[in-house]
Amino acid sequence: MNYIRHQNNVFLKMDADKRIRSTHISLYLALFRIWNRNRFINPVIISRIEIMKIAKIGSPNTYTQVLRDLQRFGFIHYHPSFDPAKGSQVELIPFDNAMVKSEQLKPTNSHTERNISDNEDEHFSTPEPHHVNIYFQEKGYDQKEAERFFNYHQSNGWLVGGRSKMKDWKAAARNWILNIPNFQTSSKLKNKNSPDINFSGQKYDEQLKTQKPCSIESTKTKSFTISKRVKSI
Repeated sequence: MNYIRHQNNVFLKMDADKRIRSTHISLYLALFRIWNRNRFINPVIISRIEIMKIAKIGSPNTYTQVLRDLQRFGFIHYHPSFDPAKGSQVELIPFDNAMVKSEQLKPTNSHTERNISDNEDEHFSTPEPHHVNIYFQEKGYDQKEAERFFNYHQSNGWLVGGRSKMKDWKAAARNWILNIPNFQTSSKLKNKNSPDINFSGQKYDEQLKTQKPCSIESTKTKSFTISKRVKSI
């Protein structure tokens, strides 16, 4: 492995691609360090915490997006692991061959290159709940939000607009995340319009205590008076 030639060709490819940002370069160099430590054997098992620390990336969302960009741009092959106990795998595409074709150094067309990690197969299959949970965690949201998303779509048969069969649940999840502020606003409006009935502080036995019990003698007196008036009539 001629890593000097490899890096020179990688930098040429990055210079020719206007989509490349500083985060792409720093993340790729972090992956290259792990690859070097692995004696340039593919694939390498990566740890998100370690890679983010080396690349100086603070946001998990940025890390995930940039990693997928590097795959879409033609620098790596990314194989995500949905098992928290296992790390994801990355294959760095070698560019050390002296006979590297000029087409290989050109930017990859994002419209023709399929993003394996972020797109689903043409035939949709219902995702596992823990896969949804991991995806929401990568986006910075907790398990409860992932469960709301899964339960909602599970109840309507994973249909889009109640009619069309869903093709990409991750795209639906991203739309769900974008609409979370709208969900919270509508919930607040419902709470505001609902009547505020407060039963605290009410003493339900107070009226019973203030009423004087009716004695048997007074009852007899009243009934005698009524019968006397009837007779007189």
